[in-house]
Amino acid sequence: MKSALTSTCLLIGLACSAANKTSINARLPIFSANVEISDQKLELFELFEGVEPADAVHAFVNYHNLTEGHRSVILKEACSVVECKRSEPVIWEKSIRIDEKWDTRVEILRGQEPSDVIYASLRPYAIPYSSKKRVFEEVKKAGIPYTRESALVFSQNIFLEDNSFTGLFTMYDDGSEPIDVVYDFAEKHSIEAHFEPLSKALLPKLCELVSCQREIPVVWKSAITREDGEHLGSLGILRGDEPIDSIDHFIQTISPSDVVNPLGFRQQLLVAVCKSIECTRSTPVVYRKSINDSNGKRIGDVEILEDEEVIDGVVRFIRKSKVDTDEIALKNHMLQEACRVNRVKCTRNVGVIFSHNITKEDGSFISTLTVFENEEPADKVYRWCQDNNVNLVYMENIINTVCESDLVICHRREPVYFSIPISGPEGERIDTFQIKVAHEPVDEMYRFFAKNGLFQKGWEFKAFVNQICNQPAVDCRRRKAVKHFDKNFTMGGLDLGQLVIWEDEEVVDVLYNIRQRYNLTLDDQTRSLSEICKSSEVYCKRAKAVIYRKTDITKLDFEKFGNETCRRQFVGFKFTSSFANLPLGGKLAEFLKEDPAKSAVEHPLFCVIVLLVLQVVLQLLALLTIVKKKLLPHLLQRIVVSIWLLVAVSVLQAVLVEPNADIDQAMHTYEGRLPDIVIYEDEEPVDVLLKWGKEASKDHHPIVREPIYWELLDELCNKTEGLTCSRMRAWEFLNMGSMTYFGQEYPIDVYNPLVDPISGEDCHTIMHGKSNSCLEKEAQKFCDRLWPTPNNCVNDITLHMGTQMEMVDQKRLDAKCSYKRFGLEMDAPGRELYKKAASVVRSRGMNMSPFRRVDNGTVTHDTWSRETAEAHAGIDTFTKIKDPEAREWNDKPCTPYFNGALCAKYDKDGNMKIEV
Repeated sequence: MKSALTSTCLLIGLACSAANKTSINARLPIFSANVEISDQKLELFELFEGVEPADAVHAFVNYHNLTEGHRSVILKEACSVVECKRSEPVIWEKSIRIDEKWDTRVEILRGQEPSDVIYASLRPYAIPYSSKKRVFEEVKKAGIPYTRESALVFSQNIFLEDNSFTGLFTMYDDGSEPIDVVYDFAEKHSIEAHFEPLSKALLPKLCELVSCQREIPVVWKSAITREDGEHLGSLGILRGDEPIDSIDHFIQTISPSDVVNPLGFRQQLLVAVCKSIECTRSTPVVYRKSINDSNGKRIGDVEILEDEEVIDGVVRFIRKSKVDTDEIALKNHMLQEACRVNRVKCTRNVGVIFSHNITKEDGSFISTLTVFENEEPADKVYRWCQDNNVNLVYMENIINTVCESDLVICHRREPVYFSIPISGPEGERIDTFQIKVAHEPVDEMYRFFAKNGLFQKGWEFKAFVNQICNQPAVDCRRRKAVKHFDKNFTMGGLDLGQLVIWEDEEVVDVLYNIRQRYNLTLDDQTRSLSEICKSSEVYCKRAKAVIYRKTDITKLDFEKFGNETCRRQFVGFKFTSSFANLPLGGKLAEFLKEDPAKSAVEHPLFCVIVLLVLQVVLQLLALLTIVKKKLLPHLLQRIVVSIWLLVAVSVLQAVLVEPNADIDQAMHTYEGRLPDIVIYEDEEPVDVLLKWGKEASKDHHPIVREPIYWELLDELCNKTEGLTCSRMRAWEFLNMGSMTYFGQEYPIDVYNPLVDPISGEDCHTIMHGKSNSCLEKEAQKFCDRLWPTPNNCVNDITLHMGTQMEMVDQKRLDAKCSYKRFGLEMDAPGRELYKKAASVVRSRGMNMSPFRRVDNGTVTHDTWSRETAEAHAGIDTFTKIKDPEAREWNDKPCTPYFNGALCAKYDKDGNMKIEV
């Protein structure tokens, strides 16, 4: 603020002129005294009204050149008569008019520091330091004594909390910025580390005393002159500012004619400044834009350096600030805004995140490696190494260097050399399949299938392998994938060395074999299984190991009569494994087994038709000029070719019809082929056999309760090493859902012992009737295979099983299976059927009637209660399975029609019958 200062009157020493003295003498004094000036001379001292005694005495003493003793005596006598307001006289005074609004008066008493008086008098009016300085210069010119030129405005002892420093902080009104004074104090006493808390404590107080223009201190300041001494201006660098930015700004403000070489002069200044303060870069920022978030909160500044692409500066800001914003929108905005400004560079819209000269280990230059933001760094390094013949070992070092730089984001450090997008059968995008350098392609394919759930979707892995390995860019050294590899595998505290699990091996089977070999525990197996299968790159189909598998089962091996293979077969070689193992042999064998192909080959005129077709083709070829002249020029040659065609077709006829021992064996196995029997951990052989029998009955009925069933059960329980049968009666299989734990699915399968009257006696109710003890044992087995075991697992699973069991029991009479209605299994002895049926009927208030109903159980009456309807359903169900013949018909598998509404079965004569 500029202030207008106007002088009115100045009294220095004896300021009263003779005229004034005559005027004063005309008034009557209020005090007078004769003062002895010398031994023979007296002088009259008079004090008039309105004059401060101290001022009058001071003027009298100075005028007569008297001593301080005289002044004290005269003032003491005067003050004994009149009132004295002060003891010190005014030695300088001035009236000041400020901005034509306020009037103030500066009075300096004898003994006062002039600068302090000027500061105190003008402080209420916010007078700038330059104006106060002019007043002081007048005081100084008037000869008023002073000890300093600046007023002391603040003084305080400083104590650091850690007692590492104690000192006096002072501030003078000398035009300095308060924040600079605080910084200089901290720097002088080497306590820069405490500058922030120190400034926060002092600055509010200081800014009340003097005007504060900023809150950031100047850390370097100097007047700048040319070599010829001409002053160019003053350069100040604030704390936190990069010196080159301040220097560049200073260079831009001076006239181009003042400096011949601006860039060279800028560099000279930078060298000089960097000797005193820290410099982190030598290139200035030529464009800066503050960025705020959606709430208006400042995030940071986008800075564009000199000769830098705008997009590079924007990408640097995004990568360093890690701001969550629309990157594309921000880039477009900055390109539009910044590219309008001078001194910025806009030649591309893709940012560079890494650009360095790469040298060999001996220091020789190779080439410049530049990585753009839209490139995967590892892949770019790999291509660069390929172009510059850099080996893979040195490539790893380059990749690590690139990925550890500030702006680079590496999603992986292994380069990909082959990449192809994969879509589903409906065109939906699955993912991009990639093969990394030094990785076996087939292993990468397996991991791709596992991560994207393609095994569960039924995709053909081998077909995918063949397609990829046939690509020219892909080098497949093997076509069998490694599912899991561990160089130093441990299980149960044992170091077992290298572990390799191939794609056709199940993880739990491999771990089970290790467990058996080294006598480890189920917990050891479960822990290792969980560690391996929790990886998304490993597909674990099940959590229980196969402990027994029986293959190549044919029903004809168990028949006493009629198992001979004497029936003529056409194209019998299609059943042999040697033919199926040929290239395209498997597909051709399947084609020949289909009904259309089978009917065509077995037709009596098949070979005749083939012969006629070949003869016609031969005659047509003979009509062609080129064939007639070069291949078959004579009639005799065409006759010989026709004879050879006849011989070839005859041989074909023999091959298609004539059997041999291998074909007989293959047909024997094929015609009576049954599914494999697979027994998993914790499964009873009889339960597995019953499930197998139901499945096998679909193609070869009957199975259950037939000789083949009992022979196989005897073989499993009494003739198979490693299998133990605790019972010979199967329990009811119930699937109660599944539990997904750490990405692995665990089916909740239960075998219900209540279908066996003897086994069911061991099950007693628990949890207030919500479950039973047998289900609790099953829950314990289930939870033992989870690692880590979930809290309250056994209790929760037991309750879940009990709830599911209750739902099953409530809906038993609604089931289609006759045995399920009675809570029995298919192997139940006949003597239990009536007992169970009677129990169901009688529990619903009816008795078993000695006569059978005339309908098939589908007729109901509106007047029947639910109990009556269910009782009649029980009677009808018993009728279907009451004797062996009825039971065999009931057990026949059916072919569903109309979405399962109708069931078709075939009788002994091959006639189809429909059931509801």
